[in-house]
Amino acid sequence: MNYTEPYIPTPEDIIAQMLTVASLKQDELVYDLGSGDGRLVIAAARDFGARVVGVELRMRLVKECRRKVREMGLSDRVTITHRNFKKVSLRKADVLALYLSSYTLNLLTPKFMRELRAGARVVNFDYPVLDWKPVRELKVTPSSWKEPHTIYLYVV
Repeated sequence: MNYTEPYIPTPEDIIAQMLTVASLKQDELVYDLGSGDGRLVIAAARDFGARVVGVELRMRLVKECRRKVREMGLSDRVTITHRNFKKVSLRKADVLALYLSSYTLNLLTPKFMRELRAGARVVNFDYPVLDWKPVRELKVTPSSWKEPHTIYLYVV
């Protein structure tokens, strides 16, 4: 499985909505697979008081995110890991916050089922997990987009 997701940042105005739909609480542990420039990671730590692990394969984005986290004083709440997210354990996650394609989500579904504990929430923007029934779907239109897109929430 050598497929790499393209880097498409989650729209800034969608992030808080995703984390709110996931009912993120202070001190919960969030994993962001494909954390990119860290916008979701930073918002989860700064605005929700969560502990966050961002996992990113592109070293340029890892360095950029680590710099932002340091500058914002969030290093005690945020860890950015330079790894293939398929090799990261999700066993401690309370929330998995994602912007991944259905293709990648479906490749990862067996991993999610093996590693996420009962009650863990999975929130994904724009793409459903096939064969999973969302507990909530929220239609949103990012500020610079023309059409509404969906935030999907699943509970393991």
